[in-house]
Amino acid sequence: MFYEIIIFSLLSIITAIIFSLIKNSEFDFNSNKIQVRGYKVIILAAVIKIAAEFLFKKYTSIGLLRILSLNWIIYIALLYVSFLNIKKSYMMLFFFGTLFNFVAIAANDFKMPVYVSELLSDYEAKRMLLLSGKDLVHSLLTEKTKFKFLCDIITLYPPYPFPKTISVGDVFLLSGIFAFWQDLFCENPISKH
Repeated sequence: MFYEIIIFSLLSIITAIIFSLIKNSEFDFNSNKIQVRGYKVIILAAVIKIAAEFLFKKYTSIGLLRILSLNWIIYIALLYVSFLNIKKSYMMLFFFGTLFNFVAIAANDFKMPVYVSELLSDYEAKRMLLLSGKDLVHSLLTEKTKFKFLCDIITLYPPYPFPKTISVGDVFLLSGIFAFWQDLFCENPISKH
């Protein structure tokens, strides 16, 4: 999801610049200030998650690291912060995207089930990795999977540079990222609170 966030952020900023140029309005990066209450909670959760994942790869016997590196930690922080800022349209998208993903994860042993398309070039390798249980945050989507419609079932094929499968919740989150950048840089933002 990291690459998608970067790509959507860049596309959003470029789109905002193009809209500003079309409208002949002034575009000033310095006049925009991000005002998100509780953002430090997300940063803290992300740091804990990334550090724990890194350490878990080296010290797999430490159970606490496995717990701290699981996917749900960041979702609790995202739910909290998006709820604090729910009046902003992009935060409503973040909230629903996070909620949808969290429901799918919580209902399936705190791992996001993934549909692996046979059209992907590394189909068998991805299936085997997910079946092995070595992926800390994903599992293979099966008949026993609950809330399948909320799981990673939307496959992004080439020419997309990072072929993978995403969820409906991810679509909401990426839409929220797009709306955030539009709100931040457009003269007539999507929501101004």
